[in-house]
Amino acid sequence: MKRMHFKTLAFALLGILAMQLSVTPRATAELLPADQLASCQLHVIGIYAPEDHNTDDRVFVDVQPTGKPIVLALTGYYGAQWNVKISADADVRQVIVAGYFEHSVRGLPESVPTEMLTYFPDADKTRKDFFWAYSWHTKNGRDLRLRLKELTGLDISTFQGQYSAKRFVVDGKNGDVAAFLAADPPKSKPTANATGLEKQLRDHGLAAKLKLLQLSNQFSQNHPAVKQLERSIELIDTELKRLGAAPLEPATEQPAAEQLATSTPPTETDSHKVIEALVRQSFELQMQLQTARVEKAEADLQRIKLQLQQRVDSAEDIIAARVKELIRRDVAKSKTGEQPEEEVPASVLTDEGWKAWRSRDTRNALKSFLSALKSEPENESARNGLGWTYVHLGEYGKAITEFKKIDKDSPVQSAALNGIGQSLLALGKLDEAEKVLLDATEEMIAKSGEAQAAKMGLAAWYGLVRTYLQQKNYEQAKQWSQRYLKHKPDDKLMKDMLEQAESETEVNQ
Repeated sequence: MKRMHFKTLAFALLGILAMQLSVTPRATAELLPADQLASCQLHVIGIYAPEDHNTDDRVFVDVQPTGKPIVLALTGYYGAQWNVKISADADVRQVIVAGYFEHSVRGLPESVPTEMLTYFPDADKTRKDFFWAYSWHTKNGRDLRLRLKELTGLDISTFQGQYSAKRFVVDGKNGDVAAFLAADPPKSKPTANATGLEKQLRDHGLAAKLKLLQLSNQFSQNHPAVKQLERSIELIDTELKRLGAAPLEPATEQPAAEQLATSTPPTETDSHKVIEALVRQSFELQMQLQTARVEKAEADLQRIKLQLQQRVDSAEDIIAARVKELIRRDVAKSKTGEQPEEEVPASVLTDEGWKAWRSRDTRNALKSFLSALKSEPENESARNGLGWTYVHLGEYGKAITEFKKIDKDSPVQSAALNGIGQSLLALGKLDEAEKVLLDATEEMIAKSGEAQAAKMGLAAWYGLVRTYLQQKNYEQAKQWSQRYLKHKPDDKLMKDMLEQAESETEVNQ
C-alpha cells in the first residue's frame, strides 16, 4: 500500500509539472522553415517607442482573420510589452519580435513559435542580427524588409509604422504596402531626384519652349513676345547650370500643319496681351529664383557663422600649429649636408592631419592626409579626414568622391555618410541630402541609442534638421529637433532651429 501511494504521488507531481510546463510561454523558439511559411502573409508592426514608454510600455495588438495564415512581426527601438490578442478565426503560424532594447510578448498560445531578435538584454558588440523600423522609406525600413525576407522568404503584405503608439489592428487591410509602393518615384525619370527648385524650373522652361514653338509660327523672330520668351528660357538654363543640372531639352511638340494653315494673324491687342503675360511670368520667375537664392544664402551664412565660432574657439591651437610649422621649416632650411629624414609612417601623418583639421589649418591637414594616403591608400581614417578637409575648403564634389571610397562596414562609415549629406546640403541637393542624413542619423541612433547620439552632438542630426528647414518641411524639422532637445535641452543651435520651424509653421497657418 505504501509503495502504491508513493507511485501515485509521483505520477501526480509529474502531471502537475507537465501542466506547468505546458502553460509557460516560450520566450524564444527556432523559426519555422521557409517552406512551412510559404502559404502565409507577412504582417509587420513597427514603432520607435510605446506611447507612454516612460510609465507604461504596453502595446496592444488585435489580430483578426485575413483569409490566409499569418506571420506577425513586431519591431521597435525602445522595448515594449506586446500584448497580442488573436481572434478565434485568425491563423497565426509564427511571431517574430525584433528591436534594440529588450522586448516581451504576452497572450500567445503555446503552439505559436516566437523568435526574439533584440540587442538587449544579451548585448554583444558583435551581434548584428537585430533590426527595427517604423518608417518604410528609410534605411531601417529597407533593412527590415531585407531581414524579414531572409528569415521567412516572404514579402511584406501590410506594414503599420508609427513613431509611438498604443494599439494596432492586424486585419490584412490596415497598412497595405501597395500604398508605399505606389508612392515610389518612377526610376526611369531622369529628374526623379531633382530638387524642388530644379523641378519648378523645368516645368516653367518646357512650357515656355512649347509656347515659343507656337509663337514663332505666328510672329516674326524679332517680335517682342518671342524675344521675351527667349530671354525667359535663357534665364532658366542659366539657373539650371548654376545648380549643376542638365539644360532644358528641346520641345518636340509641333503645331499641326492644318492648324498653321488656317490660323488667323493675331490682332495688335492679342499681341499686347501675350507680351504682358510673358513679362509677368518672367518677373514672377525671377522673384522665385531670387527668393531661393536668399534662402540658400541665409543657410550658408548660418553654416559660416558656425565655422567662424569654431575657429575662434580654436584660435590658440591654430596659432600654435602655425608657429610650430614655421619653426620646423626654419630648422629644416638651416640643416645642410645631413641625411634625408626617414619616411613618416601613415598613422603619424593621419594623426597630424586630424590635429591640423581640428585647428582649422586646412592647408596642412590636406597635405598630411594626402601624404598618408599616398603611402597607405587603404587608410580609411586618412580618407575620411581628406573628405572633411575638402568640406572645409568648400570643394564638396571632391569631398563626396572621397567619402564614397570608404567601405560600408568601416568604423568611420557613419562619419562618411554625414560628410556626404552635409556636402549635398551645401550644394542645394536637398532631397539627396535628406535621404543620406536621415540614414546616418538613424544608423547612429540604432548603434548608440537616441540619448547618447544627442548628447554627443551628432552632426548628421543637425544637418537633417537644417535640410528639413530648407525644404520647408517644418513639421519634420520640429519633430527631429524636439527629439534631440529631449536629451540635450540646452543645445542653443538646435533650439534656434526649433524656434525657426515653429515660427514658420505659425506664419503658414
